Amino acid sequence: MILVSGYYGCHNSGDEAILAALCQDLAALGVSNNEITVLSGDPAHTESTHHVAAISRFNPLAMIDAMGHSRILISGGGSLLQDATSWRTIPYYLTIIKTAVALGLKVVIYGQGIGPVKNRLYQRWIADVFNQADGIAVRDSDSAQLLQKWGLDTGRLLITADPVFSLEHRHDGPENPTGSGITINLRPYRHWERDYPHWISLIKSWLSAWQTPVRFAALGPGDRQIGLMLARAIPKLEVIAAEDWRSALHLMGQTEVSVSMRLHGMIFAALGGSLPIGIDYDPKVKVLGSQLQVPVCPAVPDIRLTKAIGRLLADPQPQRKNLARRVEELRRRSEQNRALISTVL
Repeated sequence: MILVSGYYGCHNSGDEAILAALCQDLAALGVSNNEITVLSGDPAHTESTHHVAAISRFNPLAMIDAMGHSRILISGGGSLLQDATSWRTIPYYLTIIKTAVALGLKVVIYGQGIGPVKNRLYQRWIADVFNQADGIAVRDSDSAQLLQKWGLDTGRLLITADPVFSLEHRHDGPENPTGSGITINLRPYRHWERDYPHWISLIKSWLSAWQTPVRFAALGPGDRQIGLMLARAIPKLEVIAAEDWRSALHLMGQTEVSVSMRLHGMIFAALGGSLPIGIDYDPKVKVLGSQLQVPVCPAVPDIRLTKAIGRLLADPQPQRKNLARRVEELRRRSEQNRALISTVL
Protein backbone atom coordinates (compact mmCIF):
# COMPACT_ATOMS: atom_id res chain seq x y z
CA MET A 1 0.00 0.00 0.00
CA ILE A 2 1.16 3.55 -0.77
CA LEU A 3 -0.03 6.43 1.43
CA VAL A 4 -0.26 9.90 -0.11
CA SER A 5 -0.20 13.16 1.85
CA GLY A 6 -0.99 16.56 0.36
CA TYR A 7 -3.62 19.28 0.09
CA TYR A 8 -6.12 16.91 -1.48
CA GLY A 9 -9.89 16.82 -1.18
CA CYS A 10 -10.03 20.57 -0.56
CA HIS A 11 -11.62 21.40 -3.93
CA ASN A 12 -8.59 23.18 -5.37
CA SER A 13 -8.23 22.25 -9.04
CA GLY A 14 -4.45 22.60 -9.03
CA ASP A 15 -3.94 20.16 -6.17
CA GLU A 16 -6.43 17.73 -7.69
CA ALA A 17 -4.44 17.83 -10.93
CA ILE A 18 -1.29 17.00 -8.96
CA LEU A 19 -3.03 13.96 -7.46
CA ALA A 20 -4.18 12.89 -10.92
CA ALA A 21 -0.57 13.19 -12.15
CA LEU A 22 0.67 11.15 -9.19
CA CYS A 23 -1.88 8.40 -9.81
CA GLN A 24 -0.82 8.41 -13.47
CA ASP A 25 2.84 8.06 -12.45
CA LEU A 26 2.07 5.20 -10.07
CA ALA A 27 -0.01 3.42 -12.71
CA ALA A 28 2.91 3.65 -15.14
CA LEU A 29 5.05 1.95 -12.48
CA GLY A 30 2.56 -0.89 -12.09
CA VAL A 31 0.80 0.37 -8.96
CA SER A 32 -2.96 -0.04 -9.21
CA ASN A 33 -5.41 2.45 -7.73
CA ASN A 34 -6.56 -0.03 -5.10
CA GLU A 35 -3.03 0.06 -3.66
CA ILE A 36 -3.23 3.85 -3.06
CA THR A 37 -4.66 5.57 0.03
CA VAL A 38 -4.93 9.36 0.08
CA LEU A 39 -5.21 11.65 3.11
CA SER A 40 -8.08 13.91 2.07
CA GLY A 41 -10.20 16.80 3.28
CA ASP A 42 -13.15 15.17 1.53
CA PRO A 43 -12.55 11.41 1.32
CA ALA A 44 -15.78 10.65 -0.55
CA HIS A 45 -14.92 13.20 -3.24
CA THR A 46 -11.36 11.92 -3.55
CA GLU A 47 -12.54 8.33 -3.89
CA SER A 48 -15.13 9.16 -6.54
CA THR A 49 -12.84 11.48 -8.51
CA HIS A 50 -9.57 9.56 -8.46
CA HIS A 51 -10.83 6.00 -7.81
CA VAL A 52 -8.47 5.45 -4.88
CA ALA A 53 -9.04 4.76 -1.19
CA ALA A 54 -9.17 7.88 0.99
CA ILE A 55 -9.28 8.69 4.70
CA SER A 56 -9.74 11.97 6.54
CA ARG A 57 -6.59 14.06 6.76
CA PHE A 58 -7.81 15.14 10.21
CA ASN A 59 -8.12 11.63 11.69
CA PRO A 60 -4.74 10.74 13.29
CA LEU A 61 -5.82 7.24 14.37
CA ALA A 62 -6.94 6.32 10.86
CA MET A 63 -3.73 7.83 9.52
CA ILE A 64 -1.51 5.72 11.79
CA ASP A 65 -3.55 2.63 10.96
CA ALA A 66 -3.05 3.32 7.23
CA MET A 67 0.70 3.71 7.80
CA GLY A 68 0.71 0.29 9.43
CA HIS A 69 -0.51 -1.17 6.14
CA SER A 70 1.73 0.93 3.88
CA ARG A 71 5.31 0.65 2.67
CA ILE A 72 5.78 4.16 1.25
CA LEU A 73 4.58 7.67 2.10
CA ILE A 74 4.51 10.12 -0.80
CA SER A 75 4.39 13.73 0.41
CA GLY A 76 3.40 16.30 -2.19
CA GLY A 77 3.34 17.95 -4.53
CA GLY A 78 2.30 21.57 -4.34
CA SER A 79 3.36 24.23 -1.84
CA LEU A 80 2.83 22.25 1.34
CA LEU A 81 5.68 23.70 3.38
CA GLN A 82 5.09 27.43 3.80
CA ASP A 83 4.01 29.58 6.73
CA ALA A 84 2.38 32.41 4.77
CA THR A 85 -1.17 31.07 5.19
CA SER A 86 -0.96 29.50 8.65
CA TRP A 87 1.62 28.54 11.28
CA ARG A 88 -0.06 25.12 11.54
CA THR A 89 0.64 24.00 7.96
CA ILE A 90 4.31 23.07 8.33
CA PRO A 91 3.93 21.13 11.61
CA TYR A 92 1.04 19.17 10.10
CA TYR A 93 2.95 17.90 7.05
CA LEU A 94 6.26 17.36 8.84
CA THR A 95 4.60 15.40 11.63
CA ILE A 96 3.11 13.04 9.05
CA ILE A 97 6.58 12.47 7.54
CA LYS A 98 8.22 11.98 10.96
CA THR A 99 5.56 9.47 11.97
CA ALA A 100 6.00 7.55 8.74
CA VAL A 101 9.78 7.40 9.24
CA ALA A 102 9.30 6.22 12.84
CA LEU A 103 7.02 3.43 11.62
CA GLY A 104 9.55 2.26 9.04
CA LEU A 105 7.98 3.61 5.84
CA LYS A 106 10.03 4.83 2.91
CA VAL A 107 9.36 8.53 2.23
CA VAL A 108 9.30 10.34 -1.12
CA ILE A 109 9.05 14.13 -1.38
CA TYR A 110 7.18 14.49 -4.66
CA GLY A 111 7.66 17.60 -6.82
CA GLN A 112 7.15 20.07 -3.99
CA GLY A 113 7.60 23.83 -4.04
CA ILE A 114 9.19 25.11 -0.83
CA GLY A 115 8.43 28.39 0.94
CA PRO A 116 8.03 31.08 1.84
CA VAL A 117 9.10 30.10 5.37
CA LYS A 118 9.92 32.99 7.71
CA ASN A 119 10.19 31.02 10.95
CA ARG A 120 13.81 29.91 11.40
CA LEU A 121 12.82 27.00 13.63
CA TYR A 122 10.61 25.74 10.82
CA GLN A 123 13.46 26.12 8.33
CA ARG A 124 15.78 23.91 10.39
CA TRP A 125 12.96 21.45 11.08
CA ILE A 126 12.20 21.07 7.36
CA ALA A 127 15.85 20.35 6.59
CA ASP A 128 16.09 17.82 9.44
CA VAL A 129 12.97 15.94 8.34
CA PHE A 130 13.86 16.01 4.64
CA ASN A 131 17.29 14.58 5.44
CA GLN A 132 15.44 11.46 6.64
CA ALA A 133 13.53 11.04 3.37
CA ASP A 134 14.49 8.35 0.85
CA GLY A 135 13.98 10.55 -2.19
CA ILE A 136 13.45 14.30 -2.64
CA ALA A 137 12.23 16.13 -5.73
CA VAL A 138 11.43 19.85 -5.80
CA ARG A 139 9.79 21.62 -8.70
CA ASP A 140 12.24 24.52 -9.10
CA SER A 141 15.78 25.66 -8.32
CA ASP A 142 14.58 28.34 -5.88
CA SER A 143 13.13 25.61 -3.66
CA ALA A 144 16.40 23.67 -3.87
CA GLN A 145 18.40 26.75 -2.88
CA LEU A 146 16.20 27.33 0.16
CA LEU A 147 16.64 23.73 1.33
CA GLN A 148 20.39 23.92 0.84
CA LYS A 149 20.52 27.18 2.80
CA TRP A 150 18.61 25.57 5.66
CA GLY A 151 20.98 22.61 5.89
CA LEU A 152 19.65 19.88 3.61
CA ASP A 153 22.11 17.37 2.19
CA THR A 154 21.52 18.28 -1.45
CA GLY A 155 23.35 15.25 -2.83
CA ARG A 156 20.04 13.35 -2.99
CA LEU A 157 17.97 16.31 -4.20
CA LEU A 158 16.39 16.34 -7.66
CA ILE A 159 15.20 19.54 -9.32
CA THR A 160 12.27 18.51 -11.50
CA ALA A 161 9.14 20.45 -12.43
CA ASP A 162 5.54 20.59 -11.29
CA PRO A 163 3.97 17.13 -11.74
CA VAL A 164 1.02 18.62 -13.65
CA PHE A 165 3.28 19.23 -16.67
CA SER A 166 3.48 15.46 -17.18
CA LEU A 167 -0.27 14.95 -16.91
CA GLU A 168 -1.82 13.28 -19.92
CA HIS A 169 -4.70 15.33 -21.22
CA ARG A 170 -6.51 16.23 -24.42
CA HIS A 171 -6.34 19.74 -25.80
CA ASP A 172 -6.20 21.58 -29.11
CA GLY A 173 -2.44 22.16 -28.92
CA PRO A 174 -0.36 25.27 -28.31
CA GLU A 175 -0.64 26.39 -31.93
CA ASN A 176 -4.44 26.48 -31.91
CA PRO A 177 -6.16 28.36 -29.09
CA THR A 178 -9.89 27.73 -29.24
CA GLY A 179 -11.10 31.31 -29.29
CA SER A 180 -10.43 35.00 -28.84
CA GLY A 181 -10.75 36.81 -25.55
CA ILE A 182 -9.17 37.09 -22.12
CA THR A 183 -9.60 34.80 -19.11
CA ILE A 184 -8.82 36.14 -15.66
CA ASN A 185 -8.47 34.24 -12.39
CA LEU A 186 -8.21 35.97 -9.03
CA ARG A 187 -7.98 34.20 -5.68
CA PRO A 188 -8.70 35.66 -2.22
CA TYR A 189 -5.81 37.81 -1.05
CA ARG A 190 -5.13 40.33 1.71
CA HIS A 191 -5.88 43.54 -0.18
CA TRP A 192 -8.82 42.32 -2.23
CA GLU A 193 -11.38 44.72 -0.73
CA ARG A 194 -9.07 47.69 -1.23
CA ASP A 195 -8.37 46.69 -4.82
CA TYR A 196 -11.94 45.73 -5.77
CA PRO A 197 -12.90 49.04 -7.47
CA HIS A 198 -9.59 49.11 -9.33
CA TRP A 199 -10.16 45.62 -10.73
CA ILE A 200 -13.56 46.78 -11.96
CA SER A 201 -12.02 49.75 -13.78
CA LEU A 202 -9.25 47.63 -15.24
CA ILE A 203 -11.50 44.89 -16.63
CA LYS A 204 -13.90 47.47 -18.05
CA SER A 205 -10.95 49.07 -19.84
CA TRP A 206 -10.10 45.72 -21.47
CA LEU A 207 -13.65 45.30 -22.72
CA SER A 208 -13.58 48.80 -24.16
CA ALA A 209 -10.07 48.75 -25.64
CA TRP A 210 -10.13 45.37 -27.38
CA GLN A 211 -13.85 44.65 -27.84
CA THR A 212 -13.16 41.06 -26.87
CA PRO A 213 -14.89 38.78 -24.33
CA VAL A 214 -13.48 38.69 -20.81
CA ARG A 215 -14.25 35.70 -18.59
CA PHE A 216 -13.56 35.05 -14.93
CA ALA A 217 -12.33 31.53 -14.08
CA ALA A 218 -12.89 30.21 -10.55
CA LEU A 219 -10.28 27.52 -9.88
CA GLY A 220 -10.22 27.14 -6.11
CA PRO A 221 -11.85 28.06 -2.79
CA GLY A 222 -13.07 31.67 -2.68
CA ASP A 223 -12.49 32.46 -6.35
CA ARG A 224 -16.13 32.26 -7.39
CA GLN A 225 -17.24 34.78 -4.76
CA ILE A 226 -14.70 37.27 -6.14
CA GLY A 227 -15.91 36.66 -9.68
CA LEU A 228 -19.54 37.20 -8.74
CA MET A 229 -18.70 40.46 -6.97
CA LEU A 230 -16.96 41.71 -10.10
CA ALA A 231 -19.82 40.54 -12.35
CA ARG A 232 -22.33 42.60 -10.38
CA ALA A 233 -20.45 45.71 -11.49
CA ILE A 234 -19.48 44.34 -14.93
CA PRO A 235 -22.54 42.63 -16.50
CA LYS A 236 -20.50 41.52 -19.54
CA LEU A 237 -18.11 39.53 -17.34
CA GLU A 238 -18.95 35.82 -17.50
CA VAL A 239 -18.07 33.84 -14.38
CA ILE A 240 -17.32 30.12 -14.83
CA ALA A 241 -16.38 27.81 -11.96
CA ALA A 242 -14.25 24.77 -12.75
CA GLU A 243 -15.92 21.55 -11.63
CA ASP A 244 -12.64 19.59 -11.51
CA TRP A 245 -9.07 19.78 -12.77
CA ARG A 246 -10.07 18.73 -16.29
CA SER A 247 -12.60 21.52 -16.64
CA ALA A 248 -10.07 23.96 -15.12
CA LEU A 249 -7.51 23.02 -17.75
CA HIS A 250 -10.09 23.35 -20.50
CA LEU A 251 -11.35 26.67 -19.14
CA MET A 252 -7.90 28.28 -18.91
CA GLY A 253 -6.97 27.17 -22.42
CA GLN A 254 -9.97 28.57 -24.28
CA THR A 255 -8.87 32.18 -24.87
CA GLU A 256 -5.86 33.88 -26.42
CA VAL A 257 -4.58 35.22 -23.10
CA SER A 258 -5.14 33.97 -19.55
CA VAL A 259 -4.29 36.02 -16.47
CA SER A 260 -3.98 34.03 -13.25
CA MET A 261 -3.13 34.57 -9.61
CA ARG A 262 -3.02 30.81 -9.10
CA LEU A 263 0.12 28.97 -10.12
CA HIS A 264 -1.81 26.07 -11.60
CA GLY A 265 -4.04 28.50 -13.45
CA MET A 266 -0.89 29.54 -15.33
CA ILE A 267 0.08 25.91 -15.91
CA PHE A 268 -3.42 25.01 -17.16
CA ALA A 269 -3.30 27.96 -19.57
CA ALA A 270 0.12 26.94 -20.88
CA LEU A 271 -0.93 23.32 -21.35
CA GLY A 272 -4.13 24.35 -23.08
CA GLY A 273 -2.44 26.73 -25.52
CA SER A 274 -3.42 30.09 -24.02
CA LEU A 275 -0.70 32.68 -23.36
CA PRO A 276 -0.39 32.99 -19.57
CA ILE A 277 0.28 36.07 -17.49
CA GLY A 278 0.95 35.62 -13.79
CA ILE A 279 -0.02 37.93 -10.95
CA ASP A 280 2.77 37.99 -8.39
CA TYR A 281 0.92 37.49 -5.10
CA ASP A 282 3.35 34.72 -4.07
CA PRO A 283 7.03 34.02 -4.96
CA LYS A 284 6.09 30.72 -6.62
CA VAL A 285 4.20 32.59 -9.36
CA LYS A 286 7.29 34.59 -10.30
CA VAL A 287 9.37 31.39 -10.34
CA LEU A 288 6.92 29.72 -12.72
CA GLY A 289 6.85 32.83 -14.89
CA SER A 290 10.62 32.53 -15.23
CA GLN A 291 10.35 28.83 -16.11
CA LEU A 292 7.73 29.50 -18.78
CA GLN A 293 9.31 32.83 -19.86
CA VAL A 294 5.98 34.62 -19.62
CA PRO A 295 5.03 37.97 -18.05
CA VAL A 296 4.40 38.21 -14.30
CA CYS A 297 2.85 41.48 -13.12
CA PRO A 298 2.73 42.94 -9.61
CA ALA A 299 -0.26 42.02 -7.45
CA VAL A 300 -1.95 45.36 -8.00
CA PRO A 301 -4.56 46.14 -10.66
CA ASP A 302 -2.89 48.78 -12.80
CA ILE A 303 -1.76 49.69 -16.31
CA ARG A 304 1.20 47.28 -16.24
CA LEU A 305 -1.14 44.32 -16.54
CA THR A 306 -3.02 45.98 -19.40
CA LYS A 307 0.24 46.65 -21.25
CA ALA A 308 1.33 43.02 -20.82
CA ILE A 309 -1.95 41.78 -22.29
CA GLY A 310 -1.69 44.27 -25.15
CA ARG A 311 1.80 43.07 -26.11
CA LEU A 312 0.65 39.45 -26.27
CA LEU A 313 -2.47 40.25 -28.29
CA ALA A 314 -0.46 42.38 -30.73
CA ASP A 315 2.13 39.70 -31.60
CA PRO A 316 1.14 36.30 -30.20
CA GLN A 317 2.90 33.84 -32.52
CA PRO A 318 6.53 34.24 -31.32
CA GLN A 319 5.32 34.00 -27.73
CA ARG A 320 3.23 30.94 -28.56
CA LYS A 321 6.14 29.11 -30.15
CA ASN A 322 8.45 29.89 -27.25
CA LEU A 323 5.78 28.80 -24.76
CA ALA A 324 5.41 25.46 -26.54
CA ARG A 325 9.18 24.87 -26.22
CA ARG A 326 9.17 25.74 -22.54
CA VAL A 327 6.17 23.51 -21.80
CA GLU A 328 7.87 20.56 -23.52
CA GLU A 329 11.06 21.12 -21.52
CA LEU A 330 9.11 21.26 -18.24
CA ARG A 331 7.18 18.14 -19.25
CA ARG A 332 10.44 16.24 -19.68
CA ARG A 333 11.73 17.50 -16.35
CA SER A 334 8.51 16.59 -14.55
CA GLU A 335 8.91 12.97 -15.66
CA GLN A 336 11.81 12.75 -13.22
CA ASN A 337 9.24 12.78 -10.40
CA ARG A 338 8.10 9.36 -11.62
CA ALA A 339 11.69 8.17 -11.95
CA LEU A 340 12.33 9.08 -8.31
CA ILE A 341 9.33 7.06 -7.13
CA SER A 342 10.54 4.15 -9.26
CA THR A 343 13.95 4.26 -7.60
CA VAL A 344 12.45 4.16 -4.10
CA LEU A 345 9.99 1.40 -5.07
